Amino acid sequence: MTPTLEAHDLYRFYHVGDDETLALRGVSFSIAAGETVAVTGPSGSGKSTLINCLAGLDDPDGGWVAIGGQRMTRQPQPEQSRLRARHIGILLQSGNLQDHLTLRNNMLCGALPCREHDRRGRDRTRP
Repeated sequence: MTPTLEAHDLYRFYHVGDDETLALRGVSFSIAAGETVAVTGPSGSGKSTLINCLAGLDDPDGGWVAIGGQRMTRQPQPEQSRLRARHIGILLQSGNLQDHLTLRNNMLCGALPCREHDRRGRDRTRP
């Protein structure tokens, strides 16, 4: 079975002047449909860099990301945007949550523009 999300040997470097910072070093994993994963770690450990690479917002310097078996990494921007719109939702914690909504409803707000329906016309973004 094809993983829903797959990362293979991701590397990401940042350069400031003569300094080079390695933000990701050989990160590999796969996530199956229905699996829940949390990315945790101290500030500066590469969490945001990883999420940006997984979502196609930033290309890694090495390795690749695939969503549903389709490669995201180093694809033309229109293709990355199409994959992101169909398969990825990002809910940022700072300044983007509506206090009067539950976490679930905050997440559903982010999915509104990209709702998908199954063959019977049922909304697939709902449980």
